[in-house]
Amino acid sequence: MLVVMLLAAGFMRASDHEALIDAALGSPVLLGCFMALWGLYTLKATAFVRSQLAAPDHLFFNAFRLQTPSLRGLLWLWVVAELLIPILGYAGWMLVRAVRFAQWSAFYTIATAVMGLVVASVVWVDYRLRHPAPAPLRLNLPALPIPYGLFFPTYWLRKEPVSLVLTKVSSGLLLVGICLLYPTDDYDQRLLLLGLLLAVLFHASVSRQASQFEQHYLLLLDNLPYSVWQRLGRHVILYGLIWLPELALFLRHYPDAVTVQYVLLLWLTGLGWLVLIHTLVYGRRVDPDRWLACLFATFIIGLLTIMAHVPASVWCALGWGATIVFSRFRRLPLKVAS
Repeated sequence: MLVVMLLAAGFMRASDHEALIDAALGSPVLLGCFMALWGLYTLKATAFVRSQLAAPDHLFFNAFRLQTPSLRGLLWLWVVAELLIPILGYAGWMLVRAVRFAQWSAFYTIATAVMGLVVASVVWVDYRLRHPAPAPLRLNLPALPIPYGLFFPTYWLRKEPVSLVLTKVSSGLLLVGICLLYPTDDYDQRLLLLGLLLAVLFHASVSRQASQFEQHYLLLLDNLPYSVWQRLGRHVILYGLIWLPELALFLRHYPDAVTVQYVLLLWLTGLGWLVLIHTLVYGRRVDPDRWLACLFATFIIGLLTIMAHVPASVWCALGWGATIVFSRFRRLPLKVAS
């Protein structure tokens, strides 16, 4: 997903970035959105370092505790700075613009936020090193029965909240930004299709997560006597719930030059392609490197196709048609619980 975010940022022109930065410098709300995204990125990067410290192959890092706190702090500062290069670079660009336009309140806010993120990351990682086996936090919540459509969303919220927040916040901000950018220039509906493509790619990792969840926790689900249409309907309900916030954002911020019917068509198109991605990866072991290569190729092919004026109705028909074909002719192997 972070790779898709970089692709989306790379699609913007330098003047668009500068316009966005200038707007953020004058808007506390927009500046707060920037800092929230920076915080989520920092949390993800720091959590990765902490997970590597706890990995069995990296237990030799425990000997690093014998070093002096000052030396550990300098080395962790180096590691964190390398991980946060995208944040530091973009924040530096914003600081330069803030000095140019004498936005001193925004300047001090950005500088304080970036230094706070760096210092907090160093302290958090070093604390994990000094406490290699922390006691997990457990909440005694009542167990309530939930329907199948909420199995994975509940797991996603409880077990992988960072992935959930990053996916939905990035997708939502992208769609809102595209809708707000649409009336500022002589754009056509291809801009909305491009935003939809990026939003779907933001959710591409969700298909792998949902497949891994069902293969691990619902091992015998494939053995149940469900028809093709029942299985397809369950997947449509699942991704309809996951894709529902984007519909609300579309309906709230869609441009005046676009009809509600076209907005619904865009949402149905995105839903169809999400279900298609799930159908393609379900039950398969996908190599992460090949997965990223496929996402990049999909972005390039989709971008060229959108620039060729392929309408949203064709995208919608292709997505749902391919989903039905793959679901109809695919055979799931019987499984045995271990």
